[in-house]
Amino acid sequence: MADYEAVKVPLDPTPAQERMFRMYAGAARFAYNAALAHMKEQLDERKAQIEAGVAKKDLVKIDNNVVKFGYWWRANRDTLAPWWPEVSSQVYNCAFDNLGKASSNFLKSLSGKRKGGPVGFPKFKPRGATKAFAFSTITIPDAHGVKFPRIGRVHTLRNVERLVAGRATKTTTIRCEAGRWYASILCENPSATPPVNTKPEVWVVFGLDEYIALSDGTRIDKTAPYRQALDRLRKASRDLSRKTHGSGRYMEQQRKVARIHARVKALRNTMLHEASKRLAERYGIIHIQQINIARGMKHHVLAQSLMDAAFAEFTRQLEYKAAGTGASVHVHEPMTVERHVDGMVLARHLADDSSSDA
Repeated sequence: MADYEAVKVPLDPTPAQERMFRMYAGAARFAYNAALAHMKEQLDERKAQIEAGVAKKDLVKIDNNVVKFGYWWRANRDTLAPWWPEVSSQVYNCAFDNLGKASSNFLKSLSGKRKGGPVGFPKFKPRGATKAFAFSTITIPDAHGVKFPRIGRVHTLRNVERLVAGRATKTTTIRCEAGRWYASILCENPSATPPVNTKPEVWVVFGLDEYIALSDGTRIDKTAPYRQALDRLRKASRDLSRKTHGSGRYMEQQRKVARIHARVKALRNTMLHEASKRLAERYGIIHIQQINIARGMKHHVLAQSLMDAAFAEFTRQLEYKAAGTGASVHVHEPMTVERHVDGMVLARHLADDSSSDA
């Protein structure tokens, strides 16, 4: 079975292409909200039928997947959105597919078939939501270009041919982050047997004074990008609060705050990718002791540092990178904290192992 990898590429659209991006994002949001309103109307009708004692076989069928939404859209699009021919049909289909997956996740969460925390019912997307839309098919005409349906070739700021590396592409999501447009291309990796990894075993312990401590004595320092940008972020946020909401200066200052957050995210991701790649290449068996993040977030001193460290994202990256190097990752449940050594949080069994080795 093949697995998938998303490749994120920064785009450099022309002013005309950026206007089309915004139009497509608005169309995707409209189609999503219209289909969600239609599904809610069907649910209300079904509820009324059940209260009226209608037989189960005669109840209205709920449209909850991309195929049913597509039939409904084609029957009503001329009335709902007379401008629909101006946008590629792939944008509407991808919006309906996202709504269908959100509905499916909600139902699986109710029945207990979905792992993780509870998932709520799909919500309407407001006008201030992140501008995003998706295509099911694209082409890559050259090293620094991506061709989208109806939009044409858009220049990229990275070598997209090298990143995709000839792999088959699936859904491509276009998203605006802090005023800049990015394309997230989902690539299909051919199924291959992972290499045999005979490298040493290691225990990984997370901390706040130092980012990661390994059982072989290695220390990986954290960068704390949010802490470093906190002064600039506070000043920018104060300036934003003094602007008139909705004015031109307010929107410009809002973009400045968003750019600070985007830089913090980029620095954090760089650190996480470097650390996870280092561990996946150097070790064969990696043990990770989880931290009770939910409990730590209730502590007013630790909450900010825990969010800045992004332990869960580091674990996620390490797991998929270890699969490519043949390493195995074992994540252990959080345990009672016993003591602090050099600012690092050690679990009970690690403390016992260290004392027995001594």
